[in-house]
Amino acid sequence: MWGIVASAFLLGVAGLRLPFKASSGSVDRNGEDVRIGLAITLGATGFYLFITGLSISIRWPFAIAGGAYNVLFGGSASLAGLVLLTASASLFLNQGLKIVSYFAVILGLYLVVDAASILHYGLTAEPPLSSAFFLAPAIVAFLSIPAFHTDNKWLRWIFAAAAFLFAILWLYVAANTTWGHLATPAK
Repeated sequence: MWGIVASAFLLGVAGLRLPFKASSGSVDRNGEDVRIGLAITLGATGFYLFITGLSISIRWPFAIAGGAYNVLFGGSASLAGLVLLTASASLFLNQGLKIVSYFAVILGLYLVVDAASILHYGLTAEPPLSSAFFLAPAIVAFLSIPAFHTDNKWLRWIFAAAAFLFAILWLYVAANTTWGHLATPAK
């Protein structure tokens, strides 16, 4: 979950700091080279998400719950990892993020199905809240199309604001999950 927070924050930074045409060079609007740094950090978080998602999908650690959580967490994490790895490679090769945004939309659709499934099957203690946590990255994925297909700064800022909101929401989830799992077991 902390990798998801880092990824969302980095996507917000990318929205604000990359040149409006990401493949136009490696220097952002402030004259700093952020493209390679973003490529490396997005690649690292993407690799982590991909490996952990793949591990969940292969090992099936939540089988006792009927497997729903394996599909929910494993599929979304591995697909998100692939999107981030693709964005990383695109930035590293100084290419635009247009084609990556189409891949992100597929991830967004997957997350919408996850959110609807959480609501329909009551997969968590708080299904509406959990669904919102899955819809936040879906919205960012959908906003990637207008953000990276035009040179409109407002569209890019809306994308960045949505990514930062997504990061804040998942920071709440990550902190509460970490806190709860580190509690001393009841005897």
